[in-house]
Amino acid sequence: MSKKETVAAFNKHQLAQSNQFSNREKDVLSAILEEGKTYTVAQTKEQLKTFLKKEVI
Repeated sequence: MSKKETVAAFNKHQLAQSNQFSNREKDVLSAILEEGKTYTVAQTKEQLKTFLKKEVI
């Protein structure tokens, strides 16, 4: 039997205070992440990457 690892999830405010993201990335995260929802760091980075790759119209 293998043990399932738990992955830490953080809310919008915690991610905005993280040193893992630049100030520019924190600004984007404050706009795209939802209040009351939690995200893993991997999910957050994926959402950030998706947002920054969107075509500007």
